Amino acid sequence: MKLAELLNERKAVKEDIKKIKDRLYLSAKAQEGDAAPGESPEELKTTLINLFEKLEGLIIKINHANVKTEIEGEKLMELIAERDRNIAIADMLHQLATNATPRPERFSRNEIRYVPMVNIKEIRREADSYSRTARTIDSKIQTVNWNTEVV
Repeated sequence: MKLAELLNERKAVKEDIKKIKDRLYLSAKAQEGDAAPGESPEELKTTLINLFEKLEGLIIKINHANVKTEIEGEKLMELIAERDRNIAIADMLHQLATNATPRPERFSRNEIRYVPMVNIKEIRREADSYSRTARTIDSKIQTVNWNTEVV
C-alpha cells in the first residue's frame, strides 16, 4: 500500500470518528418517557473505540514511513516539519499584513486615525515567499507519498 493511500485512509477514519461521535452524543440521553434512542450508545461507543484503534495503527505506519523515507538526503518527517513551519510563518505574516492595513473606520476628522507600523507590501512579499517554499516542499512530499510503499 502506498503512503498516500494510508494518508487518505487516515483522513477517512478521522471523518468517521467525528460522525460517530456526534451520533453517540445525540444518543447518550433522551427525554424522560421517550422510547430508547434510535441507536445504541453502547454499540456506537464500541465502534468508536475500534476506529480509534484503527487510527492508532495507521498513524504508527505513517510515522514509521515518514522517519524511514528520505528525499534528497532529508527524512520525510523533517520535510513535513519544514513545510508546516513555512505554512505557519506565511499565515502569521499574511495576518499581520491584514491587521496592519488601515480600514476606513473614521466618520469624522476628530476620530482616531490608525497608521500601519510595518511595511505591508514587504510583509506580504515575505509571506508569499514562505508560501512558495511550503508549496515546493509539499510537491516533493506528495510525490514521495505516491511512490513510497508501506508494509
